[in-house]
Formats: sequence, C-alpha cells, structure tokens
Amino acid sequence: AAELHGRSGRATANLLVAPAAFASPNTKWEFNLDKARALLDEAGWRDTDSDGVRDRDGVPLALVFQTSINPVREATQDFIKADFGSIGVRVENKLIDSSIFLGSSPDNTNTRRHFYADLEEFAYGNKGPDPGSYMIGWTCAEAAQKKNNWSGTNWARYCNPEYDALFQASATEVDPEKRSALFMAMNDLLIADAAVIPLLEWAYTSGLRNDIAGYDPTPWDAETWDIAKWHRKK
Repeated sequence: AAELHGRSGRATANLLVAPAAFASPNTKWEFNLDKARALLDEAGWRDTDSDGVRDRDGVPLALVFQTSINPVREATQDFIKADFGSIGVRVENKLIDSSIFLGSSPDNTNTRRHFYADLEEFAYGNKGPDPGSYMIGWTCAEAAQKKNNWSGTNWARYCNPEYDALFQASATEVDPEKRSALFMAMNDLLIADAAVIPLLEWAYTSGLRNDIAGYDPTPWDAETWDIAKWHRKK
C-alpha cells in the first residue's frame, strides 16, 4: 500500500485558518499597485533623485527580505521583490541555509528567531486542533530575545496589550462560540497591524492505491496514524 504525498494550497488573508470554526471571515487582501503607490506618495516617500527608489529625508526606502534556501521560497521572494521594485521600493533578497534559518541556535543571528531583517518568509501553523498554543506566539511575554536565550515563540517580537488581553480571555473562556470569536479577533488584529502577512494556506494531498480501504485522513497527525485499519478491498 504505497503512499505518495505532496503540497498544494490556496491564497489566504488569515493567519489562523484551521479548524474552520476559528477562521475569520473579516480579512481580505487587494492586490493594487496603484493604490500602494498612492499610499507611499501620501506618506512622503517619493523618488526625489530619480534613481528608481523612493526616499524621504534622504533615506532610501530599502528592505532586507530573508528566507531559507528553497526553490519555492526563493521564487516567492523574486515575485515580491519585483512588485516592490515596481512601486519604488528596493528589496535585498537574503538566502540562508535551512539548517540555520529554521534552527534554534541562540548564537547565530541568521535564525528566524533573531529576525534581523525587515521581512522574513517561512511556513508555520498550529499543530493541533486547538489554536491556543499557536496564537500565544504573538503575546508580549513570548518575544524571542537575549534574556530568554531566543527561545520565545514570538519571533517577530510583536507586542500589543490589546492582543494579550484577547489571548488571556481565550485561556479561560469555555463557551465555544465566544472562544472562536476571541481567536478571530486576535487574527484580525495581527492582520490590521501587519504583524504578519499571510500568503498561502498549505494543504497536504495524498494518493493511495485504488484498492485500499479504511484510510481516514486527519491534518492533525501523521498520515499513517490509523494504518492498522487499512486493508485491501476484496
């Protein structure tokens, strides 16, 4: 009963996408480069020296965008860099070996935990059906920093008392609908503050021989979690 699997997905404007009861209906993206240019103009970022890069008070609008060495992530970087460039923002793509970028060494400043860049890209999500242990990663107390040996789960070091209050309320709320609403409010606040910019909701796709029965997939465990129930159709 050989099994094959790969990755697919769809665009999303939510950080918290599953289970469906926690997915917010309130967020959306609009891809509009003209509006982006207008917003930058309004904020005073203009190309005063005609070098193709906007500037303000003598400072060029330049960003460092880091991710791990990976064909898909590198391609995503290139798309984003090109779009930024078209509106006058210079982006420097920085590629880091996966074992370093995704690692947890407290002494290496190129890990995602240190986040010494303007933007960074990686795949991350909740590992279980309850999002509490996932969404705690944007609370002030979880900020990764020297005093906790860079072990905090809040790698962006986002800190907002309003978010913390919502999370604390979710930790004691027992009404399922009210608790879902709290997590949606957390998600919406992170999106409004641009603390995170979700791009893609990943999905696993699996393939089985057509004579296998008893397969019961779940996103919260290994694909073979119930292999004892698999059997060949007679």
